[in-house]
Amino acid sequence: MKTSLITIILFLASVNLKAQYYTFDASTSSYEDLDHSTSLNDTMTWQNPHFSIPIGFDFNLYNKTIQKIILNGFGRGGSLTSNHKGIYTLLIAYGSDLVDRGYNMVADTITPESKSNISYQLDSVNHKKILKIQWENVGFYPELADDSISSDYVNFQLWLYEGSNDIEWHFGPNRISKPSLCYNNYSGTYIALFPMFDHGINAVLGKGYVLTGDPTNPEVLWVDNQNPHHINGTIPNGTIYRFRRKSIGIANDTLSKIILSPNPVYNSFSLILEDKNQVVQKIILLNVHGQVIKEINYPKSEINVSDLSNGIFYVKLITENKTLYKKMVKK
Repeated sequence: MKTSLITIILFLASVNLKAQYYTFDASTSSYEDLDHSTSLNDTMTWQNPHFSIPIGFDFNLYNKTIQKIILNGFGRGGSLTSNHKGIYTLLIAYGSDLVDRGYNMVADTITPESKSNISYQLDSVNHKKILKIQWENVGFYPELADDSISSDYVNFQLWLYEGSNDIEWHFGPNRISKPSLCYNNYSGTYIALFPMFDHGINAVLGKGYVLTGDPTNPEVLWVDNQNPHHINGTIPNGTIYRFRRKSIGIANDTLSKIILSPNPVYNSFSLILEDKNQVVQKIILLNVHGQVIKEINYPKSEINVSDLSNGIFYVKLITENKTLYKKMVKK
């Protein structure tokens, strides 16, 4: 296996105030089809599929423990979420408009003539489980809609690792003869991790991590979803992407000592300290990279944050004899 390590540390916000660090690396290895997988579509064609996939173990996604992951229909075939309602994590495994190559465009209906199986299997290596989800011989909706013929296709898998909570992409054989159609006039597909997606308004809240540039060695960006960045070209057969997770914790006993009201915050919030004798000397607002966004000396009872963009922040409170932390969601 040949590996080129991108030394980028990704500082991700979490729901229980542990800052997550990810290292990203791209490597190459031969692609292998799953050999004992369970089909999700079971010979039926699909377009905007919606399936619930059991993980088979506790998986920590942005520090939220989940036992299932949702292949969400709104994501056009290649997006997964930690839930199907409310605010949840969005994992875009392959952000192009995918379709079963056997889908009947004329009738625009589902039939038992699938040519593109979506399946999963649970493997175990060194007493740790790996959930593997596979998209096999999947086509592109814009190409199929153009002339009812699907000649282009991709194969890829997404792996979730027990214990390490790493996320890995495996890319297999492909044919992309009409990239402008398949990628909807973009340079390539779209791969991203967003901590928060609001199902109610169908929108990403704040920023997330997106891959862009060279498909053999992409760059990782921390951006919002307003101007999506894409891979520049088709990802070659045998390519592997992996987000390796590390965690640095903030002691939980500091969290119960502060209440932010309201939280999520819209324009301003108030602070309530468990210890009424504590005097807050300074408030420091940090983004999920740990960068200082704003400092307020001897803050008043209400703190105005209307100038902040939507997203996740940390409130660092410095008192006479201690430092306390709290996560804040700005909407």
